[in-house]
Amino acid sequence: MHNKPIHAPLQFPKCLVDIGCGTGIVTRQLGDAYPTAQVYGIDISPVPPGPKPSNLEYILGDVRQVLKTDPRLSSESVDFVFSRLLVLGMTDWPGYVRDIVTLLRPGGWVEMHDFALDWYLRGSYCSGEWEWLQALSAAAERKGWDLRCGKNIKGYMEQAGLRDVSVEVYKVPMGDWLAGERPETRRIGEHAARECGMLYYHAIPRMLQGMGYPEEKVKKFSRMSTKDLAGQEGVEYRFYVTTGRKCQPKRELHN
Repeated sequence: MHNKPIHAPLQFPKCLVDIGCGTGIVTRQLGDAYPTAQVYGIDISPVPPGPKPSNLEYILGDVRQVLKTDPRLSSESVDFVFSRLLVLGMTDWPGYVRDIVTLLRPGGWVEMHDFALDWYLRGSYCSGEWEWLQALSAAAERKGWDLRCGKNIKGYMEQAGLRDVSVEVYKVPMGDWLAGERPETRRIGEHAARECGMLYYHAIPRMLQGMGYPEEKVKKFSRMSTKDLAGQEGVEYRFYVTTGRKCQPKRELHN
């Protein structure tokens, strides 16, 4: 992303929250970048121990519950909310975004990074006929996941009343085929080709639990995903960075 982890135009924020902070990499960057601000990182799993800025605190728990019960995160108390890769961690995107709007101070910003489970071959959609992906889409619909949340977050933000909503789309090649033209894509492309297939190979059995597929069919889906995501030249997926601002309240008119 051109060495730009944060896209929102922040100006002197006092409180920042990283939702789904994982290992805390971005959370620590926020703490270092804004040393006079309070920074919170929220995750359902414990953050691995390690050094962190003194202005950073981690909160353990489900974000939807934390936002309703933690006194440190009261309504209109936060200037910036960041979240990344919640595609399989959220089952109610409209409700989640509404919770974020409640948390934000007027004028505050939210930034969400996520992808859509769509792949393209030389710019044209190519994954619509992948049987394993059709099975995942059906499972996601039943379980409440939005496998295309990356491209849908803009609509969720607008429905929740956020303003100045914008989207930046980053194309991620499956392999190093774009590196000659864009050298900065080599590392992430090689990583995508190496890891995506194995990620879905192991994730598919868990994602299809309770869907009634026989074990051999699930194993077949896993093998198919590995083949489809092997890094064919010209294949890419897209990563979406969406930002939005909570508007200032309208001033009352006096006669």
